[in-house]
This record gives sequence, structure tokens and C-alpha cells, in this order.
Amino acid sequence: MKNQDGYYKQSIPKLSLSIERGTSKVPNDGKFHLLQDNKVIESFRLMKNAEERFRQLVSASGYKPEIPTTEKTSVDEDEVERYMNSKAIFWAEGPISRTKGGRGGRGGV
Repeated sequence: MKNQDGYYKQSIPKLSLSIERGTSKVPNDGKFHLLQDNKVIESFRLMKNAEERFRQLVSASGYKPEIPTTEKTSVDEDEVERYMNSKAIFWAEGPISRTKGGRGGRGGV
């Protein structure tokens, strides 16, 4: 992070754990503050050190992020066919296939 006076926040809401700098919850001293339950528990001059401690606390808690589940959606074959036909028509009659001419080209005046 190049802007040393900028806003920074990384958090895991389920653990009430965050690294913050430049927010309303932490002192404006340019340090990275480790918060738990909205209370500063540690401060670090370097983001690298704050992130390392953050990872240690996350590991110690046993927290595992939830893997989002996604459902496969069925594709209507008629819609796919209409789409493919419209693409074929566009490329067959589109602006690229029109007669070439006009200004430009090789040679010129």
C-alpha cells in the first residue's frame, strides 16, 4: 500500500476481528490497529506484521470460511439457438462485411 496515510480495513465479521487504519474506530496515527469486538488489542507500524498477527488469531479461533453453494441453472435451448442465429446474422450483414472503400488504404495521394 503506497499511501501511508490512507484508509485500510480488513475484517472477518463473524469473528468481530479486523485490521484498521484511518477509520473512525482507531487513532489517526498511521499505524495498523488490530481490533476485536471494536476494541484495539494491538497496533503495528507495518501492515505485514498486522496481517501476520491477524492470521494467527484466525487460525487459533478455528474459523473456516463458508463455501458458497451455487446451483447450476438450466439453459433453454431455444434461447441459445436464437442467440447463435442473431450472431450469425450480425456477422453476415454487419458493418465489417460491407463494401470496402472510402478514404485511406494503401498508396493514397
